[in-house]
Amino acid sequence: MTGRAALYLRVSTEDQDLAGQERELRAECARRGWEVVKVYSEKVSGTGKVERAEYDRLLKDARAPDRAWTHLLVWSLDRFSREATFTKATQAVLDLEAAGVRFHSLKEGTLDTPDDGKPNLGRDVLLALLPVIAAFESKRRSERVRVAMREIKSGHRRTRSGRPPGRPVRATPDKVAAIIRWKAEGLSYRLIAQKVGLPRGTCANVASRVRRGLLENPAVSQGSG
Repeated sequence: MTGRAALYLRVSTEDQDLAGQERELRAECARRGWEVVKVYSEKVSGTGKVERAEYDRLLKDARAPDRAWTHLLVWSLDRFSREATFTKATQAVLDLEAAGVRFHSLKEGTLDTPDDGKPNLGRDVLLALLPVIAAFESKRRSERVRVAMREIKSGHRRTRSGRPPGRPVRATPDKVAAIIRWKAEGLSYRLIAQKVGLPRGTCANVASRVRRGLLENPAVSQGSG
């Protein structure tokens, strides 16, 4: 089978990598003899709370009369759709097929558009169930994280590292005092940043917060004590 394909890649967070998905999808296209002519990729949650610009662009391009691809290959259905209802979960795939696009899932071959074009009840059920199951698992995972964070903050549970939760404080009292002192002496934030080992923007932000009374200058506090 020959043809031209588009890929849709999605991960949920900035820390996750799209490159691995793309490599495997391109390898699958090569195996099937398809030329990859379009790649849609984004780092965004599939919950619907955040706009999925690439997903929306894909659906728009699929309806275009001059569309250059006939196959759409995705990593898995839950990467493509995370709708919480049966009808919405299946409708996007069915709309693609109605526009002449053949849908393919790398991890769920049973969801591929049938070669004979005949309805397949088992496939339709899977199309509806998988995104709902994925959304349910995501909700439960979020609930577990919230419970764990409440326990850590209340002191009933330790973090894996044993350190307090949240980002470590980089602008320690000593560094805040040094930033204010050196800025008063006329040093630039670039030089101050080199001296205290913090980004230039952080140094400027610290000084600004002290000026506005949003952050206490340790040097003043110690002097008044």
